[in-house]
Amino acid sequence: MSTAAESIIRQDIGEVWNSSGSLDIIDEIVAEDFVFYDPMGFAEIRGPDEYRKFAERFRAAFANMGTEIEEIIAKDDRVAARVTMRATHEGEFIGIEPTNREVELKGIVIEHIEDGKIKDKYINDDRLTFFAQLGAVEPPDELITSH
Repeated sequence: MSTAAESIIRQDIGEVWNSSGSLDIIDEIVAEDFVFYDPMGFAEIRGPDEYRKFAERFRAAFANMGTEIEEIIAKDDRVAARVTMRATHEGEFIGIEPTNREVELKGIVIEHIEDGKIKDKYINDDRLTFFAQLGAVEPPDELITSH
């Protein structure tokens, strides 16, 4: 069963984080006092205008961006989604010159919905693999796993 919160995260991911989508949806789904907590090193992003600027910068750096929802869980006014973004690095991104490499970024997005709009958004994703794909860090020779 789809909830209102699930519908809003699907609009956010489907429109804002896909090259074929429209950033105009931001005004409809993002609250004025919105806060986006992103550990990528950016300052907290506040309000729809800063969120739009962030998305514009990301889209300028990554062409053909497509973000797919792999799994979604919604409860009351909170929704979590496991997502995968795929794109081509064709523009400067936080000081990293374009590589024209295909990249993939997997992560978890959690949104809190209040009065039909996104009040806050948290993201946690696989930055090490992402930056290794961009050539910004050397990937480890071996990964340590435990079972």
